[in-house]
Amino acid sequence: MFRAAVIAALAATAVLAACRKGAVPHHKHMRIPAHVRDILAENSFHHQRYFPDFKYEGFATKHEPQPKENLYRRGTGPHDVMATNETTPNPHMANRSWPYPQNVQWLINNFQDGYGIPRSYNDVLPSGQPYWGSQTYLSVGAFDEYGRKTELDSMIGIQERTLTRFGLNLYDAAVWEIALALWWLYDVTMIYEENILYTGSTGPAGRKDGNPGGLTNIRADASVYLYGMQKTEGSALKTITYPGNVTHFPAKQGAPEKPTHKGPGSFFFRMIAPYYQMTDPMDGNYGNAWKFPWPNYDSTTTWNTFGIIHFNDWKPITGENVWATMLGPLQALGLNTNGNMTNSTCGNPSDVPHVPCDFKTFDTTPPPVQLGISIIPALLALQAEPGTLFHCPWGAKIFPPDPDEGANVSNENNFSAYASIDLLYQVLKNYTSGTSDETLQWAMMAITKLKTGLDTWFDAPTILLDGGRAMNGSKVVPQGGHFNSSGWFPVPLDVVGGLAVDCQTWGMTVMGQPRIDKNFGHGTAYNIWQAAKKYAGYYKGPTLCGVGYTDLANSNGSVPVNDIWSAEWTFGAINMAQTLSQQYAAAGEAQWAAEFLADAQSMYNEVTMLWPQGLRFPDGSYVYANKRFFIPWGWFSNPVSALCSTGWSVMMDRNFDPFHYGGGNKPKLTIPPHLLETGYYDW
Repeated sequence: MFRAAVIAALAATAVLAACRKGAVPHHKHMRIPAHVRDILAENSFHHQRYFPDFKYEGFATKHEPQPKENLYRRGTGPHDVMATNETTPNPHMANRSWPYPQNVQWLINNFQDGYGIPRSYNDVLPSGQPYWGSQTYLSVGAFDEYGRKTELDSMIGIQERTLTRFGLNLYDAAVWEIALALWWLYDVTMIYEENILYTGSTGPAGRKDGNPGGLTNIRADASVYLYGMQKTEGSALKTITYPGNVTHFPAKQGAPEKPTHKGPGSFFFRMIAPYYQMTDPMDGNYGNAWKFPWPNYDSTTTWNTFGIIHFNDWKPITGENVWATMLGPLQALGLNTNGNMTNSTCGNPSDVPHVPCDFKTFDTTPPPVQLGISIIPALLALQAEPGTLFHCPWGAKIFPPDPDEGANVSNENNFSAYASIDLLYQVLKNYTSGTSDETLQWAMMAITKLKTGLDTWFDAPTILLDGGRAMNGSKVVPQGGHFNSSGWFPVPLDVVGGLAVDCQTWGMTVMGQPRIDKNFGHGTAYNIWQAAKKYAGYYKGPTLCGVGYTDLANSNGSVPVNDIWSAEWTFGAINMAQTLSQQYAAAGEAQWAAEFLADAQSMYNEVTMLWPQGLRFPDGSYVYANKRFFIPWGWFSNPVSALCSTGWSVMMDRNFDPFHYGGGNKPKLTIPPHLLETGYYDW
């Protein structure tokens, strides 16, 4: 009966349209009669679209790739068609017969919104409620760059919400690439890598003539960016060929210029978005705080007299760049090629026959390797005499503001850079030996210089700092500081943000127990972890659940209870504890090795529990942190699904260490029963 009514209504609408057909052309939408609109609305209301018990996957006869004999062989070389069994898959790879677990499915779904990029967060809670309307957000409100409360419609408040909803941090995307590659989903990640990173744009045509928009240029190659102590302009950095021989559109005042295949070897911006014009979940498309000349005095946006909300995070940062161009793409490529990077093709994918990647020339080097080479000029300019890398070039306008930003040093960036640079060094050393290609020869020379410099920085006494009274004399890795012509000035530990937990966890993973204990005394690495747990560990009674971001200790040495619990940084701490357990066992310290492994297991058991006991949402994603918190180095933690946290959870499930090529061989943990029950699988 109801269906018949709908059909009759639609037929009436069709007759009405036919009667108008011979009339003067009408270019507006045809009016739908009210009774037809009511019937369609009623149908929409009653039509059940989603069936929770519907089984789409899991047929008795599984979907399989085309057999090799069915494939059209383009060319006759050994690289034209690859069977999965021609080389041995990395032991960390998932079994291809397994269905995707919830966290992997969430990572895939995060990329299905048509933006061309995954998003760093999902600000809609599993209940369907937007996070910005929750009491968790509204009871705390918006922060300014110093962690002080500010108006919800301030520029910073709007920027946080828009970037959380639409933005992508390049480090997060690198973690996402590795996680999906572990589940044989490398092709998915290459959509992002080839179309965004290689081209250096999320939309080169902008919005001119009705085009869909985008960020024309996501590389910091303009003259306003001054790299290193010599203040080399971004536009004056050594010229590189863009990866994959793609066409890149440099931008001048936001407008695309003539396309080119070559350009300055600059950094990317740490954060990108699918569009330049942004929509705030609360304020919409316009915000009074964005109007020029008042209250926004930004001379680069004099056009914005109406207060259009737009992307405004043009910050090239070392850490994000090395993850985005080296660590993520190269780990993923290694997984996809079963550890043999010549098992890939170069040149245009439509070329017949395919061009084998033999590493003899730059053009026949895999594009992910070319991507890493493309930022080497920026890294060279940012390396200081002691070997450290600077956090960013001048002109980055980091957050919170730093009047000496070009001299700023972040040790977390140094550790990320070392792991990334060492990976590219291994690739070039293994595959380009004997090459006569000048670009590859230069890249090998430059990457060796960068690696040697960071080795020097890590071996120097300044890599550790005495915590003094604030930390009861504990030695830890300083968050960073400033290096200029007058010397090195580390951030003191008795200030907010003086202790960065990831400098301890990532730092010890990258430097390793043998180096730390050799340089600073046996047991130093063990004691650094004890201090990090004491001042920034997150506990439920005596149970270690994970870590926060920084210590909340006062300068008088008192230790308040840390109530911040970060999923991403906890997974990094688990990874470190496994690594140091293995290394202390090799050093004959069985007790310390057992303690590290017990800490890793305890944190893994707790962080993977369902919210709110743990940090896992029922859709398989992991929140960024348990509370809304202003992280003192310039960003915010919110209890919403996070790309990096969820990506790290996949790496942990596969026992994969991203800081070591191929994932390392750290000791395995026991998969908690609450994960086995929801589609996770043991090794």
